[in-house]
Amino acid sequence: MASEEMSRGKKRKHSELLGKVIGAREEREDKKIEKLSKDASVTTSKSPSVLTIAKLTSQDDVLALEEAIVVSPRNYNGIVTLLDCLRDFNDPELGITSAVSLCRTFCRLMALGRFANRKALTDAEKKIQQWMKERYKDYVQELVVLLGSGEVSIQTTALTLLMRLLKEEGTQLRPAEDEYCFPHGLMARISKGILYSDFSDEIALREEFVEKYLDAYHDVRYSFLFVTLTLVEQAAANPNLAVFRANLLEILLSMKNLPLETEDYTLSPFYVLDLKKKRKQKPPAIISVNAHRRQLQEIWLATMRLDLTEDQMKSVLDILSHKIVPFFSQPQLLMDFLTDCYNAGGAMSLLALNGLFELIKTKNLDYPNFYEKLYALFDRDLMHVKYRSRFFRLLDIFLASTHIPAILVASFIKRMSRLCLSAPPSTIVIVVPFIYNLLRRHPTCAFMLHREHYDRDEIRKTGMDDPFDNENPDPMKTRALESSLWEIEMLQSHYHPSVATIARIISEQFTKNQYALEDFLDHSYTSMIDAELRKALRKEPVVEYDVPKRLFTVPEAKTAEQQEEDTANNGPPLTPVTNTLTELWAF
Repeated sequence: MASEEMSRGKKRKHSELLGKVIGAREEREDKKIEKLSKDASVTTSKSPSVLTIAKLTSQDDVLALEEAIVVSPRNYNGIVTLLDCLRDFNDPELGITSAVSLCRTFCRLMALGRFANRKALTDAEKKIQQWMKERYKDYVQELVVLLGSGEVSIQTTALTLLMRLLKEEGTQLRPAEDEYCFPHGLMARISKGILYSDFSDEIALREEFVEKYLDAYHDVRYSFLFVTLTLVEQAAANPNLAVFRANLLEILLSMKNLPLETEDYTLSPFYVLDLKKKRKQKPPAIISVNAHRRQLQEIWLATMRLDLTEDQMKSVLDILSHKIVPFFSQPQLLMDFLTDCYNAGGAMSLLALNGLFELIKTKNLDYPNFYEKLYALFDRDLMHVKYRSRFFRLLDIFLASTHIPAILVASFIKRMSRLCLSAPPSTIVIVVPFIYNLLRRHPTCAFMLHREHYDRDEIRKTGMDDPFDNENPDPMKTRALESSLWEIEMLQSHYHPSVATIARIISEQFTKNQYALEDFLDHSYTSMIDAELRKALRKEPVVEYDVPKRLFTVPEAKTAEQQEEDTANNGPPLTPVTNTLTELWAF
């Protein structure tokens, strides 16, 4: 594991260093492009002769060919040479150099207006321009392929080059009538390349895409959501649906700087659009906060329809109430998803309960048989899952009203008491104070503490049938109010001293109004062991100074001298008992 982390760290450092080098080159190229764009009417009458390089063998050859392509249209065939070098990729360093060189070449050609559709172009010039656009598409496709390579430095370099092309397209190829043009087409190809790449071993590219672009630029994030919505609709028939679904979900879960509140939210910087200039055109949806929130709502709904795995659904439910619901202008659209998760049972139901409660509270969701479904969640697994603290917080809210029938509350109290008999100590210390609080809120249930109409001595001899029907799924028909909390009395003899102590509060006078449930919710085996270890010992415990060698097995036969010595020291020996247990244990 340590070696893997070191190798990943080296890859990230190499990627960051390469990114800085590319960034420095881009700054120098920006100045060149600005200078070239001011003089877009560059003539080619003085262009040099055609530069011919049979095979690229060094970075100097690549740079020389790049300069020749920009200077003279006669050298446009050099684009094919650079593309071939990029496709072969026999020498990774030369291949990356070709990729960077092609990026600068196309950016400079865009600045010179070689991609612009002008009426003055002749038929021959139109054919050349069409040919260049096709080679540009080939180059973009090669970069998209590199996004799926296994090398982090290559992936991040390809992403940097693609995002640079995205910026140039939005700046240089913007139609004159569209002042807010954003190249959604190229964004769709970038998004598709990332979403269909397998990041099971290395997630650096996905993290960089989120941190450097989606979280940093409002227009890039909006465009990603816009184009991905179409990709989600197409993904259902794709054999790589599992990879696409996992990547999309991880990106959505990791995005930050999202517009939670429409009024207070400030638009983040823009990557392509320039809003400093005064525009005559009406602002489009891409710079609207409300439109951004609508896109988030649509992409989440589409993602939830992708047949998520159980773990993925748990990840969504875990953050749904505070990272998904706030973006929804219509949270009621989540009702079907939440009810399906709630009906699934187990830990899924516990997680869905939080989102379901938000809809019940804010949107007046009418969920039929809610308490019956809530009662069905109480099983032995509930006492062991890691989400139990969250569940008891919500349960405290659901059972807080004094208008709930006492029969219903008694069923919950009795069910929890019964489950405590097989629950871990860390859960029992939550349940007992919770039962105490319920008994204080619903005094009618106190009858369960004072059942004196039976003969205790007779019950100890013959036993008693508990009227509580633990198998009945309807909490209104369990006859819990006719039963007693004998389970809590049994817990007063629990092996764990903390459990035994807290269980005695039910047998004592109810002088405390309520217990603060938060004081008990975070208990675990670790916290309870630490508490025991920190206790000061009042009296040293008695220990056995002579550690026995056997517990169940019959001791080996001793010689006459050994028997006489043992008799003199310890008295006459005990008769060893031989039974099935000792026979099985003697192995």
